[in-house]
Amino acid sequence: MQEDNSIISSTNGSSVEKHHGRKVVKKNGQRIGYYYIITKSLKESQKNDVMKCIYIKGLFNFGTCVIKEGTRGDSKDKHGRDIIDRLTWQKELHKLLQNKVRVPRLIDTFEENGNYYLVIERIKGHSLIDLQKKYRKDLREGLITRNKLGLKFLAYLTKITALLKNLHTEQVVHRDATSNNFMITPSGDVALIDLELSYSLRQKEPTPPYQLGTHGFMSPQQITTQAPTFEEDIFALGAILFQIWTNISPSKISGIQFEKLGNTINFFVPDKQIAEIITQSLHPEPDKRPETDEILKVIHQYRTSFKSKEQRLTSQPISYEKAHIINFIQQGINSLSSPLLADPEKGWFAEKKEKGKVAEKGQIEKSWYASYSKGAAGIVYMLSQAKIASFDISATIPYIQKGLDLIHQKYIDKIISCSPGLHNGSAGIAATLAHAINAGLIPLSYIDYIDPLLDKGNDQFDISQGTAGQGISNLICLPLIDAEKVKERLYNYAKKLLDIQQRDGSWLRNNGKASERATVGFANGVAGIVHFLLEYGERYKDQAALAGAEAGLNWLLKKGIHKNRGITWRSPTDKELEPWWSQGETGIALAFIKAHTVFSDPRYKAGATGALLSNPVRIVSNALGQEAGLSGLGEVYLEAYRSFKEPIWLERADWITQHILQLHNEHLRHGIYWITNHERQPVPTFMKGISGILHFLIRYCHPDMFSFPMLPRMAIKARSNETQFPIQHTHFS
Repeated sequence: MQEDNSIISSTNGSSVEKHHGRKVVKKNGQRIGYYYIITKSLKESQKNDVMKCIYIKGLFNFGTCVIKEGTRGDSKDKHGRDIIDRLTWQKELHKLLQNKVRVPRLIDTFEENGNYYLVIERIKGHSLIDLQKKYRKDLREGLITRNKLGLKFLAYLTKITALLKNLHTEQVVHRDATSNNFMITPSGDVALIDLELSYSLRQKEPTPPYQLGTHGFMSPQQITTQAPTFEEDIFALGAILFQIWTNISPSKISGIQFEKLGNTINFFVPDKQIAEIITQSLHPEPDKRPETDEILKVIHQYRTSFKSKEQRLTSQPISYEKAHIINFIQQGINSLSSPLLADPEKGWFAEKKEKGKVAEKGQIEKSWYASYSKGAAGIVYMLSQAKIASFDISATIPYIQKGLDLIHQKYIDKIISCSPGLHNGSAGIAATLAHAINAGLIPLSYIDYIDPLLDKGNDQFDISQGTAGQGISNLICLPLIDAEKVKERLYNYAKKLLDIQQRDGSWLRNNGKASERATVGFANGVAGIVHFLLEYGERYKDQAALAGAEAGLNWLLKKGIHKNRGITWRSPTDKELEPWWSQGETGIALAFIKAHTVFSDPRYKAGATGALLSNPVRIVSNALGQEAGLSGLGEVYLEAYRSFKEPIWLERADWITQHILQLHNEHLRHGIYWITNHERQPVPTFMKGISGILHFLIRYCHPDMFSFPMLPRMAIKARSNETQFPIQHTHFS
């Protein structure tokens, strides 16, 4: 089933330039110019396209190259310079630097069909960021312990710093020295690519310098287009060091005040000297940043001190107390009513991403959804929990009303055609209304909408979009709707799931088609279906449902791969799973935790424990959200602590809380927010935005008050008609 259709509005209001050239079709085998044949399109964007090509200029003069294509008049800046001006400047830089600094060799330039083409050497290897992603699970530990992998990356960082030093010797500032623009060759050498924004201090060109750069790597001076200096590259180098040590995008810390930045870096980088050099490199004042020689010295000392067994000082970050956490939550709730996260007319927005569109300059295309996962319902759900926990949600009341209006438009008024699922459909809307009624947020009259939202057919089976999720929503909504009707509906859901259960105990995805395979995960796989059967079977003493759940649990146990103390699972195509609850080990642990509460079987506790122990004790991640990030993992740790009463799980939830708080940003006017993953602008949504983070923090402060998001641990209670509701019922046709 598809997400509810959004209302879309782009923030990109710029007019499109009239192109005077005709771009070549980026197709394998397409000839370009006289000597070149395209083998792969590397990038297509409004600014310029980049292709990998082969060239044949003679019997012994052939090879691979990279060609950048620019169309005259395209991407003009306010000074009238277009993309061709940028490419011709790059040509001059390649001529100046080759044989002096390791940059791609200039091969050729030519014009065709009104377009300009810059042909440069293709440097074989991988970018630093690609290697970081490849080794992301082991790299941080490798750098801390300085094992073989860690020493290899320390060598890369040494060569990167030395390469920037050589570039500065030639009086050139790169101005986009990101981990994406350093290529690591198969021999371990380092090359610098993408000279488009570079500036020559000797020639004082280009005048003025080209603007923009990469968010998180740009110094304050570059953002405000001040005269370029070497210190811009030092700032970028500090961002690279932070990113490699933590696997966290430096854009996450770009909004942190410098007075607090040192504590954040100390939290994530345990070596005091390395943490200090990173902090100094990111100093807002250029003259306070270190020179390349000083950075080289610190990295060298760190590399060699391990063999000499030199005792090094460790970082001593300050932790946040519960009073601070509560204050963060309140400020985060307040920010939901600011322009940072809500349009004054349309309400809370999400980001609609379209491949290759507006992302290059960081402009987002805003969409307005109603669903629990991606829209207003998820935010209303979180605010219902916040209200029960006695947080002040009064500032958000106008936006709750806008969200309810959108829910009417997308679901209640389109009850026949809307999607039926929990995460992106009417079942999630019904559960949200039930929670909002329980919290005294909306009037009891909204009960009238709940049963019609639940009473919908469905041809899928999983928690996210299928009958298992509808069953969960029915359990949440008890006793706001007719109990006998719900019981019959749940029985039918369970019977349907048991009828299509495979002999091995699993379920196939996508209507059980023969071409599909069983998936282990919680949102779309076996773990989530098992969880529903456990909830239903426990409540109604349905032995068939409980037996089906046990068969599913046994299938999961057989599929588990034991390594050290942990247990991992693989995808149907034998790929490694991400650790998060939606598709990975964490969601499987959630099913085993529930199974242990129902059966008290030590095998299920061992399954949950093994799944959770597959994560590092002090996990560090760029992903902070619910669906695929630390907030969701933290929620499962809290479930494990509630069920097993073992301090280890609360300690792990503590770490995640501190991790998230260290990465908060603060807008001068609009308050506290988080960049949940890689987005350039914060979003308020539940699964991938700020509301999911706030829910975890609320639950961390009140662990006995709330359940895992959208699971029926605690029954919804019908409130008195005399309750005062901050939201009034809006009547719709």
